[in-house]
Parts: sequence; structure tokens; C-alpha cells
Amino acid sequence: MKTWILFVTLVVLTLVALPEPGRAQAKAAAASLLGARAPDFKLVDLDGGVQSLSDYQGRITVVSFLATKCPISNQYTARIRTLAEDFANKGVAFLAINSNSDESIGMIRAHAEKNGFEFPILKDENSAVADLYGAVRTPEVYVVDSKGILRYHGRIDNSRVAAGVRRSDLREAVNELLAGKDVSVSETKSFGCLIVRAQAAVGKKVGASRPIAESTPNIGLIKPVAYVRQLEETKGKVLVVNFWATWCGPCVAEFPEFVALDGKYRDLGVRFVGISADDVSDLQLKVVPFVKERKVKFDIFIQDVEDPQEMIDVVDKKWGGELPATFVYDRQGKLVFTRFGIIDRDQLIQAIENALKS
Repeated sequence: MKTWILFVTLVVLTLVALPEPGRAQAKAAAASLLGARAPDFKLVDLDGGVQSLSDYQGRITVVSFLATKCPISNQYTARIRTLAEDFANKGVAFLAINSNSDESIGMIRAHAEKNGFEFPILKDENSAVADLYGAVRTPEVYVVDSKGILRYHGRIDNSRVAAGVRRSDLREAVNELLAGKDVSVSETKSFGCLIVRAQAAVGKKVGASRPIAESTPNIGLIKPVAYVRQLEETKGKVLVVNFWATWCGPCVAEFPEFVALDGKYRDLGVRFVGISADDVSDLQLKVVPFVKERKVKFDIFIQDVEDPQEMIDVVDKKWGGELPATFVYDRQGKLVFTRFGIIDRDQLIQAIENALKS
């Protein structure tokens, strides 16, 4: 390992949600750090040594939150490794930190060896550094300049699929700093799995509901423009949209709640729609079998976008892209309820009831 290359890759786990106040505080913390001195930290690496951010003062340092089990984070392993290698001879430091409460040192070490990571990986017990930086999901990256000032925060690039990359935001930010320039795009929205913190929210069980009326769901693809059109076409009904994925553990865990609530409200003027973040190529292989196995009666789509930000922008600009995410629209098509993370059944029912009365 080249000791002067530090890739701060904070390895963070899957898709359980922070409680709402915790997530809001994390986002606020991340926003307030840009342009300020990056918080220092001391963490233990996989060899038992102690490393701190201040050890790398004088070098541009990339701090990345990654995960060992998050499918989206794992789609970036080759790209992260390549970035670290490409910038190695330019003195850029790369560090990896695991902030997940349910990932052991052994798991992290095996993951690093499997993926050929040669940069240091640190264990962030109790997600303390993730909290300090306001990190919410994986992958999520931070770039600190040679003076210790945070200059970039957000995604690695615009697409989880390498073939769909149109802008490599992390690479651009580092190149601009190396050239002595200001970072032209200093913040983007990262997308991926939520960091698993010890206080992660737990979903509630759904009570009994009436049998679901016989119905065959539409299963297909949806583009952002079609999402907007759907809002118009559904006016007169309450619309509940759940963004999910077959690889998202919390999404799968809460999915029966939507099936049950669809059965309860289908005949009362409420339409449920599920939009998956699975790859378009997985429609028949994964999504269709998932829907059939769970006897889903509401429409299911896979978002058909090259950049997830395209869908985020038409749904809710406050949404960071985390999954699961649920949105409720009233009869006039106005967004009246949002939930980022596992739903609170009582809150969702209250939102539906209020929307029905509007």
C-alpha cells in the first residue's frame, strides 16, 4: 500500500432509514460544512492502527462513504478503485471508512480484499464520523482541499451503471482543485443505500384489511415526463407513490404494507403506484417475479432514466434519492406527504385520510 494515498471511503451499509430528525440534522450538517474546515477524526484502520484526517494535511483528500452489502455502492467499487489509482501519482489522498452498525471488521476486510482496495479503510463505530459529516447514504463522497477546507460533497457520478455515466462529478472536482481552480459544481445529490445506524427506524406491522379486488397491474417502464402526466391523469383520486427496489432490504420488508393498504383503500378513491429503482434489464428477471409472488394489484414501473436526478427533480427536489421513499398527492394533484425511509403506517394512513377529505 502506498501510504501517501488516502482514499477516505466511508463504507456504510444498506437501506434502513434514519428517524426523521436524525436525517434532517445530517443533511443540515453536510450543507453547513461546504467551504468550512472539514472536521478532523481519529479512527482505527483494518490493521489496528489509528489514522486521522489531519495526518493528510497538505494533500487533497477524498472521503467516501461506501458499503459492503449495498448493491449501489458495490456497483461503484471498480470506479472508486480506478479513481484512487488514477490520482495516486498526483498526491491525492483516498480514505475508506465503514460507518455501518451491522458490518464487522471481518466483513469489511474481506470486501476490501475481494475488490482490490489498496487505500486505508477505517471503522467508524456508532457512525460517529458519519454524523459529524452529515453523511446519509452510500456511496457519498467528500473532497477536502490541501488546506483542509471541504470543497465538494455528493455523488461520484450521475449513473449507477458505468455505461450511463455522462458526468464524473468526483473526478471533475478533484481535477479542478489540482488545477488551482474553484470547484464548479460543489454539491450534488448522492443516491444509494442509507447508512445503517444503531437507531435505525423499524417498520410496523399492518393490520387486517379487506380482500383486494381482482385487478391486474400494469408493469412497465416510466420516464419523468410520464410521471408528471400520471399526476394529471390521477386528479380526482388520492395518489400514493412508493419508490423501492428488489435489492433494497427495507423496501422489501415494508412492501406488504402497501399491498394491504391498497386492498383497504382501492375502492375508496386511492390509487397506489410502485416505482422501482432496479435496472431496466431486470424488469422480467426480478421485478415481475417479485410482483407476482406478492400478488400485487397496483401498477408497478421501473424508472427509465440515465441519471436518477432526472426523476428526483420532477418528484421532489428535497428528496435525496434514498430508498424507500413514499409520496402522497391529494385529489388536486398536490404533494401533501413525504416519507424518506421505512414508512410509519399510522402516519401514512393519516395522510391518506386527510387527502381524501381535501
